[in-house]
Amino acid sequence: MTDRRKKMFLAELARHGILVRAARAASPRASSQYGAVQTFKDERTRDEQFAAQWDEAMQAAEASVEAEIFRRAQEGWEEPIFGGRHREKIVGTVRKYSDRLLELRAKALLPAYRETASVAVRGRVTHDLDVGVLGDAVAKVALQMAQSFRPQLPAPAEVIDHEPR
Repeated sequence: MTDRRKKMFLAELARHGILVRAARAASPRASSQYGAVQTFKDERTRDEQFAAQWDEAMQAAEASVEAEIFRRAQEGWEEPIFGGRHREKIVGTVRKYSDRLLELRAKALLPAYRETASVAVRGRVTHDLDVGVLGDAVAKVALQMAQSFRPQLPAPAEVIDHEPR
């Protein structure tokens, strides 16, 4: 593999972080997109320096995405307002923000905004199992797992019924 192809691949990977697109950009004549990817993956295992550069390229792509999320969530963007008789003219702009991206950013940065889930069980849990969809093998495993959660009880005592004659 030539240094030129490696550089082209790494530059494209750093731009967007999409492995298939980077491999195709550096190998336009490859027989398949996944064959091109495999070529670079093989080179990564052979060449430690290339592997380190690959990691750096992915970090650059991640930083780029993070910066764009910040920009859209907190700085916003100008969206044109069209007017005129046939709405052919830009008569102004309005600043827009992405509430969803701000929410995701808050969850990533601020523990108070992260979703937490917990399950507390205080008693017996029972489930009915419909084998039709799951199949016999999955049902068997599920039943084994359910039985392993049951408390181990001693064998029931034998009851002798004595009736006077």
